[in-house]
Amino acid sequence: MRFVSADQHLDCATLVEASSREAPATALARLAARLIHERGVVVFRIGRLRLGMDDSRALAHLLVGRLRDVLVEGGAPADLRVEVDRPQVTFVPDGFATRTLLPHHDGQHCSFLTPSRLDDPAWDPAMREFGSTGYTTTAAHKLYQGIFIADPGEALSVTPYYDWLAVIDDVRRSRGQVRELENGGGDAGPAARWLGDNLRQAHALQPGHGCQYPSLGAMLGVGDPMWHALSFHHAEAPVDPESLHRNPVAAGLLGDCPCGTCEGETGRLFCHLTLLATGRTWAAFRERWEVLAPSERGDLVIGHNLTTLHGGWAGGPGRLIEPVCLVLDRPEGSGYENWLAASWRRRLPSPGA
Repeated sequence: MRFVSADQHLDCATLVEASSREAPATALARLAARLIHERGVVVFRIGRLRLGMDDSRALAHLLVGRLRDVLVEGGAPADLRVEVDRPQVTFVPDGFATRTLLPHHDGQHCSFLTPSRLDDPAWDPAMREFGSTGYTTTAAHKLYQGIFIADPGEALSVTPYYDWLAVIDDVRRSRGQVRELENGGGDAGPAARWLGDNLRQAHALQPGHGCQYPSLGAMLGVGDPMWHALSFHHAEAPVDPESLHRNPVAAGLLGDCPCGTCEGETGRLFCHLTLLATGRTWAAFRERWEVLAPSERGDLVIGHNLTTLHGGWAGGPGRLIEPVCLVLDRPEGSGYENWLAASWRRRLPSPGA
């Protein structure tokens, strides 16, 4: 079990010590922007200030707004905007001790990593939407996913993150698809084009199976249409009977899993998929790539929604989060392509590039 580094927990005391909050908020936003691009996620430690919930929420919204401004000043798309979504209460279904949300991008039918046209000139921006609906409350394209912790609930509030760029690199390396020159030179183009080819195949198969987002297997180049068609959300949940009827081979995989520790039909099936797609069971996948971001009441957790995946745990009921994200309505144009190419390289965008 690993946690995010100490410097990814940002001390927000300057926001209440200064006579004006604008300058310290901007300084924190600049630091956060760099860390999010380099390492995926930061936690603004607002909760330790022990303010009232309204004041804590106001600071969180101020920080997200300043993060938006800093990113745009630095070269991110000018029409990037703040979107505050409806609060979400975690609950634990009857009969389940936990509820584990498996790795995903937020808004994953229209918010998933794709190649920049700077790396893959043939890429069609229309392929940044997958299907007509999705498992999200918004149709906006989420660049940065944030949650304000209104109530941590009855258990430790922890959000797991997975470095999607590292997963892609490791999978390509295991398949002998990373050349020495590419490795040493840090060229993200081959990886971006590889992912683009996988997504083209996923789009081609989508009309036949109807799954509304590209699955982890699809994005990692698994060709079997079954792994494109199956949905993976909560590990402890049973698999939808209709999905098993359409994919009878999956029914034979529900009784056990390669690591022998997964609970729930969906979790066991997902373990088979991670082994097929990455060479690692779900337990080994977590050991390799999972990093935990703990938070308390009033904290703001915000990460890069395309270069990282995130999950969710609910060890008990009552966790209340308020999503606050940075989104685009149309993920296209020179500003977006520049931002995306820089994100592939774990860098901030450059003005005028």
